[in-house]
Amino acid sequence: MRKQEKNLQIITAGLLFLACLFLVSPREIAGAERPYRIGFTVPLTGAFGKDGSLVKDAYIFWQETVNAQGGIAVKKKRYPVELIYYDDKSEPQSSAKLVEKLITEDKVDLILGGFGSSQVIAASAVSEKFRYPMTCGAASTLKLFDRGSQYYFSLLGKAPEEVRGCIEILPTLTPRPATAAIIGANIPFSADAADGFKAYAPKFGIKVIHFELFPMALTDYNSLLNKVKGKKPDVLLVGSHSLVAIRVMKGLKEVDFTPQGVFFSYGPTVPDFLNSLAKDGEYVFAASEWTPNLPYRDNVFGTAKDFYHKYIKRFGRSPDFVEAASVAGALVQQQALQELGFTPPLQDADREKIMKFFYSKRFDNFYGPIRFGPDGANEIHPPVVVQVQGGKLVNVFPPDTAEGKPVYPMKPWKKR
Repeated sequence: MRKQEKNLQIITAGLLFLACLFLVSPREIAGAERPYRIGFTVPLTGAFGKDGSLVKDAYIFWQETVNAQGGIAVKKKRYPVELIYYDDKSEPQSSAKLVEKLITEDKVDLILGGFGSSQVIAASAVSEKFRYPMTCGAASTLKLFDRGSQYYFSLLGKAPEEVRGCIEILPTLTPRPATAAIIGANIPFSADAADGFKAYAPKFGIKVIHFELFPMALTDYNSLLNKVKGKKPDVLLVGSHSLVAIRVMKGLKEVDFTPQGVFFSYGPTVPDFLNSLAKDGEYVFAASEWTPNLPYRDNVFGTAKDFYHKYIKRFGRSPDFVEAASVAGALVQQQALQELGFTPPLQDADREKIMKFFYSKRFDNFYGPIRFGPDGANEIHPPVVVQVQGGKLVNVFPPDTAEGKPVYPMKPWKKR
């Protein structure tokens, strides 16, 4: 009898063990492997807190998608992704210190870029020092590309190049604009974008009749815009971030100034723009480098439209092109790990090979074509222009990928 009881206990224990095995998902089994530890810093507070939060969401979306698929597949095993991130409070010095912490204390395998040129300049200088390749989808000032960096890779084009589409579209509008006023916040990306407007405008027959950079801390936008209004430009071109874009639109309404068109380097694609302005944000144009109607795809997210709809399902809002670029940067790092066969934890020699891998080929995913030039900029980004129409962003340029026609000129404030 005792022997029978003992056998029953052994059989029961065996069945329980087997049951536990079946209850563990493939993801949890893969989780037993050491994950890839990937770090980044972003502004979650301060002047760029809303913009930086978008980048954080982008990386979390990538992590959740990859882990839901079992992790990154390397050498017939899958390794989950663990993200470690900090709020740099929109402060470049904090960004630099936190990246060093990620590398020396948290021992991350790889580094992703944050938001904002000043913060990313500081952060990427540290990643360069420790020879960590950094991919970034949210900074594009010339200063990032003019310093001889080997380890910084941008999914965006250079800031002056980023606004090229906003100038190329002007000769196609009716009535064709002849003059422009250009203003911009005097911080790296916005000032570079304003310079880009200034450089491209004459090449397309646009005379620049006013150019002015103003402090990021400017509070009296009305005086600035009244000065511009006095020049009577056909269009207003603005080197901007989301906060600047919102303040410019509020100022234009307050001084009752309606140029035929208003074009921003960045801002209207950030959800906070329309959340803050509602109908007052109608008709503005903005530079972009990605829209969901573009014909791109990959094996992780599917098509650009698939990515778009999955993002809306996860966050309840559409993704900004900076978010798409940030996810694409993470995908490029994932592709490097897979093709080079590096498993965690990574060694210095692995990161050196990843850096060289980035320079060696063209990448294609849902974001589009990516080829890093010798200075780390994406050399083949498209010059997309979007416009706010009916509360949504519509791709209006270039014509071969446009979803709709530009609405031009803008309706005067008093006739809306």
